[in-house]
This record gives sequence, structure tokens and C-alpha cells, in this order.
Amino acid sequence: MPRSEGAGSGQVPVHPWAVAPAEARAIQQALRGAVIRQDCFTRVDTVAGVDVGFADRGATTRAAVAVLAYPGLRLLESAVALRPTAFPYVPGLLSFREVPAVLEALQWLKRRPDVVLCDGQGIAHPRRFGVACHIGVLTGMPTIGVAKSRLIGTHGPVPEQRGGQRASHGPR
Repeated sequence: MPRSEGAGSGQVPVHPWAVAPAEARAIQQALRGAVIRQDCFTRVDTVAGVDVGFADRGATTRAAVAVLAYPGLRLLESAVALRPTAFPYVPGLLSFREVPAVLEALQWLKRRPDVVLCDGQGIAHPRRFGVACHIGVLTGMPTIGVAKSRLIGTHGPVPEQRGGQRASHGPR
């Protein structure tokens, strides 16, 4: 049984998920001000990774979370949640399709991770409120979006040296 029946316990109450795309965009706009963009960490001992996939030709959403000790990356616990897919695929609204299952998987955990890495965008999203932000605001957990592709913005060449980085600027 999940440790709590109410998904959330973050900065804001959980909103309805079965909404029209226009309402979903309005929810993103309303919640994006709750995103904390400062580094407030004193210590990180656990890191969680979350990912979502779909089965049954998209009818079932499957969210998995793995919690690892940091920095050793030893698996401490994991959880999987399966639930009916309740929101269609709409570009920019992936969180409405994926986050309900992620919240359920997170509730199965016995420990609260210090930081959560999400397969998806965070603030590098057209409305600055991707799946990572949505999870973070609703749970109160620090989250970082680790997306496979750039959704918006541009940047110059990334330096060759290890750890090299460039800032992203504006929409593409």
C-alpha cells in the first residue's frame, strides 16, 4: 500500500488531471511561479531517477523510480506504478500524461530522496514548466529535468573539456 493516499504533499495541492489541453496549459502557467530555481542543498545522500513508459498500445502508463545512495550509486529501493493512461499525447503537456503515475510510484517509497532526476524537461520548456517542474512543485522534492532532446532555446558550441557547458538562450 502506498505510504499516503493523497498524491502531492508539496508546495501546492494536486490539481485535476483529466482536463482539456487549454486548461492544462493554464495550470502550467499558474504553477510555474512555485518552481524554486535556487540551490538549497546542504547535503545530498540519495538520488532518485524516474522514467515513464507506456504499455498496451499506450493504454497503460508505467512509472518507475529507483533511489540510489550518493555518491556510491548503490540501489536502495525502487517502485513501479501502473495505471490507465488518462491524458492523450499533446506536445508540451507530457506531464499531464505521465505525472499521475510518477506520483503514485513515489508514494510507494519508504524514504524521500534528496533529489529526483526526471526523464523530461524542467524549465527548458515552452511554458517553463515541464514534467520535472510539475513533479517538484507537487511533491516539494528538488527535481532536475534530464531530457533526451532540446525542446526550446539555442546555445553555442559546448566546450570540449570534461564538464564543459554553455547557457541556453531563448526559444529556438
